[in-house]
Amino acid sequence: MGEGPPILIRCDGSPEIGFGHVVRCLALADELRYDYRCRVVFAMRRGREGFDAVRAKGYPVLTPVEEGSPFDQARWIEGAIAGVGAKALVLDVRDDLRREDVERLRGSGTLIALVDDLSDRRLAADIAFYPPIPQVERLDWTGFGGKLRVGWDVVLLRMEFSRCAREEPAARPLVLVTMGGSDPAGMTLKALRALDLLEEDFETLAILGPGFLHGEALSGLLAGGRRRCEVMRDIKDMAAVMVQADLAVASFGVTAYELAAAGVPAIHLCLTEDHAESAAGLVREGAAVSMGVHGRVTEQELAGTVARLLADEPARKRMGERARNAVDGRGAERIAREILGRIGGGG
Repeated sequence: MGEGPPILIRCDGSPEIGFGHVVRCLALADELRYDYRCRVVFAMRRGREGFDAVRAKGYPVLTPVEEGSPFDQARWIEGAIAGVGAKALVLDVRDDLRREDVERLRGSGTLIALVDDLSDRRLAADIAFYPPIPQVERLDWTGFGGKLRVGWDVVLLRMEFSRCAREEPAARPLVLVTMGGSDPAGMTLKALRALDLLEEDFETLAILGPGFLHGEALSGLLAGGRRRCEVMRDIKDMAAVMVQADLAVASFGVTAYELAAAGVPAIHLCLTEDHAESAAGLVREGAAVSMGVHGRVTEQELAGTVARLLADEPARKRMGERARNAVDGRGAERIAREILGRIGGGG
């Protein structure tokens, strides 16, 4: 197989905005690089931690000099496209890039692919990818001339989630607490306080992301808690850890889809109303329980939901099977093939 075409990916990641966009864009980049030998370059505006994560995987990162104002993001991306010679631009951003900016970029002949973008930028894209969330069903697509791909089959996850196998249940159930890359709202602390209320016999494992912001509070909570909790961070193979869990308490986001691919029944806390609405997709599949926006959930309510599922092993098994049937972890493979098929680089 020959060299694949150059691809530019635009995303950001930091403790303040989270790392989900970077994680899933790296999943796509790995697919493009390893299976199609594409040269992949990232264009990133903010987030030193995000820059570091991308560079650690061996990808170049282009950053702008934003002296003076206003900053013309479209012009910067246009220059990056020209410098890389990119045949496709993947956009996974939540910023001020406008629809007319995307139209301008598309006018240069570069394929524009959007990932999970609910803004009106989507109407200027050549192809847009979404999980089956309620918001997409409500959107007005008038004026969209591209291709719309909605489904669990195009959920972007890291390669290890396409081949993970469930562990045999242990004698004591393992409850996993995982709240994404930074957990800005401190939902890890709420979840652990809730678990500390329970008398049931289970083990607890908390996974901390690279931008976790509440280290001191967590240390105090663990020192004073009744229940022992193992803590892990800097995990190289997240799927291998997740498949050991019998139940997860997790933030909704990329983590939710990772748990689904690993076949782990999950209880989700949501950072925002938008996340709560998106979580309804997995709830409809019977793959998860959503508690809604975290600030409206008491520790007693969360503890009660955990206790109910711990006591019902058949229900947990059904949830895990439905989750794995919905999300097979091969979304990066399909998106890469779709993009390259459009630009003639899929051979």
